[in-house]
Amino acid sequence: MVDVKKNIKYNKQQKELLEKLLKILNYNNNFTFYLYDLDNSKQLQNDILNLTNDIKKYYPCSGCPGVNNKICKRPYLSIIRFLLKHHNKELFFTDYTLENKMKIKVRTKKYKILC
Repeated sequence: MVDVKKNIKYNKQQKELLEKLLKILNYNNNFTFYLYDLDNSKQLQNDILNLTNDIKKYYPCSGCPGVNNKICKRPYLSIIRFLLKHHNKELFFTDYTLENKMKIKVRTKKYKILC
């Protein structure tokens, strides 16, 4: 029996998983997010990392270190990049300075997803 590629077999599930990720990252309502927010929000990190079982099931994910428990500084960012690249979405980033809750200026990156 011929093995069907995951891209063909699970096309609907892959689109649903991408929508889940975009819903998680769209907390600013304009598809931008900050690395500072990702690094300091355990809730965002856990929401993204909870998608790993579905990613393993529906995607050919051998090249994503965030899913395969390889040594990776930010596995949640690796997952974001992997899913967006797989669906031909572009992820741009710029350096950005923002003030945190204690009025201290923090240098971070601002990411923008082009849908």
